[in-house]
Amino acid sequence: MFQGKFFKITFGIILILIIIFLIGQIPYIMEPITKVFYLLFTPILIGGFLYYLFRPIVRYLISKVKNKNLSILITFIIVLAFVVVIFYFGGSIIYNEVKRLIDFFSANYETIVDNINGVINSGNGNLDFLTQFEITDRITYFIETLLTNLSNYNFIGAFSSLTSFTTIIILIPFVLFYLLKDDKKFYKALLSFIPKDKKEKTNNVLKEIDKILSAYIGGQLIVAFILGIIFFIGYLIIGIQNSLGLALIAMICSLVPILGPTVGTLPALFMSFSYDFFMIIKVIIVFTIIQQLEGNLVRPLVQGERLRIHPLIILFLVMICVLIFGLLGALFAVPAYAVVRVIIKNIIELKKEKKKEKI
Repeated sequence: MFQGKFFKITFGIILILIIIFLIGQIPYIMEPITKVFYLLFTPILIGGFLYYLFRPIVRYLISKVKNKNLSILITFIIVLAFVVVIFYFGGSIIYNEVKRLIDFFSANYETIVDNINGVINSGNGNLDFLTQFEITDRITYFIETLLTNLSNYNFIGAFSSLTSFTTIIILIPFVLFYLLKDDKKFYKALLSFIPKDKKEKTNNVLKEIDKILSAYIGGQLIVAFILGIIFFIGYLIIGIQNSLGLALIAMICSLVPILGPTVGTLPALFMSFSYDFFMIIKVIIVFTIIQQLEGNLVRPLVQGERLRIHPLIILFLVMICVLIFGLLGALFAVPAYAVVRVIIKNIIELKKEKKKEKI
């Protein structure tokens, strides 16, 4: 009964998971492995992300200067100059907006909590179910923890993590440079491990994956930027304070599809509770309009229908990956799923072709 292929594979997976779990209970084994994994794969993931952003510029410059290394160097200089200009002219503005935002929440969080309680109490018992979620306690804890961490940050204790962070920042440009320089060599090296009879199929799969990643990564950045501008315009129209700071938070959060804009709206929603009931409604209206624009106009125009992933799948993917892998999981959940889906789809097609050949 338990000799079938399915049971053997299932037993193998369960055994591997048990071994991983047991190893995870030994800190002196898992901690070094986790650090090495973090230091190795984080630069590769971020470098791969930047590769798809920089590659169109590099390819355009190659057609003009006819030298790949020089094209990469010029691209790096252009991007570095752009970042320096942004920070030189806009750094103080961004810093002041974020500082004002933190000061506002620090001074008004008690008012926000009281107003949330007031909204619940004004429901004549219809909103009492919200008290079961302990919303006010959770908001108070979140804001107090955030402000405490910002004001009492332990820089000495963070030295080791800072060292890891610095190492990753140093590694990323090198990883990015060699990905841009030797991308075709890596591609050929990967194909060299594939049997001759499967090379053509593998080549098609890799090209499909490349197109999907290129469309998603570049497109998602453009979508986030456009949504950030729309958020800023919306906040200006309704007259909420710190419109720029709130829009920047929303733009950064919008790098994560579906769930990102929702999370990015929360600071504005919390702030609206320090105003009046109409400001709360205005923020919700702005969010609803932007959500509709994102799903029906911005994302289809920028990314097209190449991914074809249902929003509900994206939502659960992002939530699961955030819980397991944190921020990086949220950023890379969708492209990773898209890649795995392409591979599985082609494996299934290959098995169907083999069955037909046998028949």
